[in-house]
Amino acid sequence: MNRKAEKKLDKLLDNTLDLALKRRAKWLIENLNPQDGDKILDVGCGDGYYLFLLSNLGLDLELVGIDNDVNALKPARQNIKGRKVKLLYGDLMKRLPLKSNSFDKIVMSEVLEHLPNDFKGLSEVRRVLKPDGVIAISVPNYNFPFLWDPLNWVLQYIFKTHIKSGFWAGIWSQHIRLYRPKEIKKVTEKAGFKIKKVYIQTFWSIPFNHNLINLGARILTKNSSKTLFSGVNKFKIEEKKSFIAYLYFYLTNFVDKLNEIWMPEDIGVSIVVIAKRA
Repeated sequence: MNRKAEKKLDKLLDNTLDLALKRRAKWLIENLNPQDGDKILDVGCGDGYYLFLLSNLGLDLELVGIDNDVNALKPARQNIKGRKVKLLYGDLMKRLPLKSNSFDKIVMSEVLEHLPNDFKGLSEVRRVLKPDGVIAISVPNYNFPFLWDPLNWVLQYIFKTHIKSGFWAGIWSQHIRLYRPKEIKKVTEKAGFKIKKVYIQTFWSIPFNHNLINLGARILTKNSSKTLFSGVNKFKIEEKKSFIAYLYFYLTNFVDKLNEIWMPEDIGVSIVVIAKRA
């Protein structure tokens, strides 16, 4: 990825409220290293966030997004409206409606933890990736920081349980599993990939960060809150922030900068992986 695209990526990430997502997206895209002419697939594209970023880098890319949730694809179409991106319905537990060996690069962020069979899902992704093609993966870390989700941290480490659904589910929300680095490495290699990099991200955050982000997303769905919380839409570029949004960004960014000074090797919100098809 050229320097001009790197600067554009930084600008695109400015309005991302979830700083763990911001770090994750920046690392995954930079290490995916998109180049002119690349055909890139976003597996589990959800609301289209990665497709939005990739389509605004100023590169000549062929982009495809696929998801097994038709309700997620509706906002994705709106969020990337006007961009040259193809969106499809597909289920990783079945055969994807895509040709084998057809993509240069694949993004698979926060998907594997939802799958009943992560090995099967990765194997199907490998099928559509070209030989020596690159995949960028992220999964939630089992050894997550106490501050990120204090309630589930206490339940997980003291009572050997967690909240599975609802507002207080936190990092476990709708997830079948969280991963340790050795576990994501093992299943990725078993599915036919060669690991290039594995890294744990985001130790420092404000307390209950995951729940606050969830709350903010709910508030922003109400029309009466759009002015008050303007400037926190991750799909808007250079949007002017309200005073409250500015204060929140200032505080969270101040704390997040600590991750660049010091963090433990094995504790963090996310595990990010770059691998090649073996």
